[in-house]
Amino acid sequence: METEDRGKIVEGFGWNKRLSESPPDDDCCPICFGSFTVPCRSDCGHWYCGTCILQFWNYSSASQPCKCPMCACNIVNLMPEATLQQQQQNQEVTEVLKSIQRYNLLFLGGARGYIQKVRELPFFIKRMFQGLMDPDTNDTYIAEMRLFAMLLSIIYQATRFDFIPTGGLGIGRVFDFSAMALVLILRLVGIYRRRRLMQRVRRLAAMELLEE
Repeated sequence: METEDRGKIVEGFGWNKRLSESPPDDDCCPICFGSFTVPCRSDCGHWYCGTCILQFWNYSSASQPCKCPMCACNIVNLMPEATLQQQQQNQEVTEVLKSIQRYNLLFLGGARGYIQKVRELPFFIKRMFQGLMDPDTNDTYIAEMRLFAMLLSIIYQATRFDFIPTGGLGIGRVFDFSAMALVLILRLVGIYRRRRLMQRVRRLAAMELLEE
């Protein structure tokens, strides 16, 4: 295939793989199983819709690189189809391309990656709280919450403030216990919201049955 001949070769793990600059014509997005919309290639060579892989990343863990749904490799760079960057695109495609560029900057590493992470800190905190309220989420956000509490305790100790009573526990444990209490409260709120949503769905289903 001509497009594949223009691609680059990736070597590793005992195999060579040629990465194409455009998705195969007879393939589909492994997430939505539809035709590619704003096709993007991962580091490992798998193709996805730009919106699909970004939504998958947001749902899994937005503070860490997305794991490829096909091979579980960390995706630190998403490469849009070459033709997308060479042509004038509509507003929707442009927004997706900007989101892809933002993702790549987050996990680029070095000074630029660190600056981007600092700029995205409010988004990470918001996403962490949303993840903690989801009863189906894994323990990743709990670990991140405890890490955030440890960071706050270090900042508190580095300052001259001394207004939090520790009761002999130490400021580190106070922040850690506070973080775990907050996790518990958010998880209970998430379970309550889930139950309310299920009750509403059942009520709407019952109303539709009565109307029939």
